[in-house]
Amino acid sequence: LTGFPPSQAERDTVVEVLRDVAAEAKKRGITLALEACNRYETYLYNSLCDTRDTILAVGADNLKLHADTYHMNIEEDNFYQPLVDTADVLDYIHMSESHRGLLGSGTVHWDQVWRGLADADFKGKLVLESFAAINPELAVATCLWRPPSQGSEVLATKGLAFLKLGAEKHN
Repeated sequence: LTGFPPSQAERDTVVEVLRDVAAEAKKRGITLALEACNRYETYLYNSLCDTRDTILAVGADNLKLHADTYHMNIEEDNFYQPLVDTADVLDYIHMSESHRGLLGSGTVHWDQVWRGLADADFKGKLVLESFAAINPELAVATCLWRPPSQGSEVLATKGLAFLKLGAEKHN
């Protein structure tokens, strides 16, 4: 974090480096996904549309967008529109709650998420992301200083049930 918005030179460097990385990854059959993260973790790419612009500038068909509902809860005005607006590059999404705990128990507007994914005709990967076992490195990286209110078994089973229900309801 520099304390300043990203400069055009920084953004240009990211595009240049990602072109090289994507080319090497393609030789190995690897698809990459660039994640938009909140302002407290990075200053380069905070919104889905901003991240999409860089993906399009790189121009590699194996570079996709990685959305995360936790970060979207902080950075986006809503959940629906960014998912629809980035449908052409969206391929991977962390389904995570606003407090990174049990899905459906926080402030993420899940109906907007599901409607956005449906209207975007999303066919990518939905990944449950909850933090149950917090090791020292994860605590430092994510500033999770208190233990989760549910154990990993509850987060996994109830979280998966929540995702299956949402996916079924919204096709």
